[in-house]
Amino acid sequence: MQIIKYEHSCLDIQEKSDRLVVDPGVLSRSLTNLSSIKALVITHVHPDHFDEQKVRTIIDVNPDIHVFSTGEVAQKLTYISVTVPDLNKVYKVGDISLEFFGQKHAMILPSLPLIENFGVLVNDKLYYTGDSFTPCPKPHVTLGITTSAPWMKISETADFIRSDSATRVFPCHDGFLNNDGRNLVNGLVRTVVEASGKEYLILDQDTALDL
Repeated sequence: MQIIKYEHSCLDIQEKSDRLVVDPGVLSRSLTNLSSIKALVITHVHPDHFDEQKVRTIIDVNPDIHVFSTGEVAQKLTYISVTVPDLNKVYKVGDISLEFFGQKHAMILPSLPLIENFGVLVNDKLYYTGDSFTPCPKPHVTLGITTSAPWMKISETADFIRSDSATRVFPCHDGFLNNDGRNLVNGLVRTVVEASGKEYLILDQDTALDL
C-alpha cells in the first residue's frame, strides 16, 4: 500500500490497482489527477475536507466510485449513493478494506453544535482520525494525526500519539499554517513521537510512503 499526502488532510492511497482518496478539501490544490479512483472517504462536511466542486468532478470522472461519508455529507451528494458506514463493520472495495470509528467532530466552541465525523482504518495498516481524537481499537502501523486546528492543543496530539499503536506517524491538518508555524509544530510533535520510540515522517505530494 502506498500513501501520498496532498495539502492539509487529503490522502491518496493505492493498494495494487485500487485507488482510494480521503478528504479532498479546498486546500488540497495539488490533487489534480482525479481518474481511476475506486473509493472516496469524506470524514466530515467541513470544506477543508470536503470540496463539493472537486468531489462532484471526481464522481463525474469515476461514475462507479464507492463513496463513504457521514449523513451530513450524504445530504449534499444526492446525485450518488453514499454509504454512511456502520461502526465496527468492515467494508471492502476491491483490495481496499475500510473500517470506521467515532461519530462526532471534536468540539471547536461550546456554542457550536458538534457535527458528524469518522476516523477511518485502511487495510488494518493506516489510521486517520479526521477531526477528532477518536482512538482506533485495532492495531495498525501508521497514524495520520492532526497537528494544528482550532479545536486542539499540542498536548492532546501528544497524548494520542503516545497511546496509539502505530509506530510511524505523519502530520495532517496543517494547511492553515505558514512555513514557520509548520516547522514549529513539527518540531514539537517530532520530539513526542521520537521519545515514544516511533518514527515521524513528513509527507507531501512528492513523497510517497510505502506500507
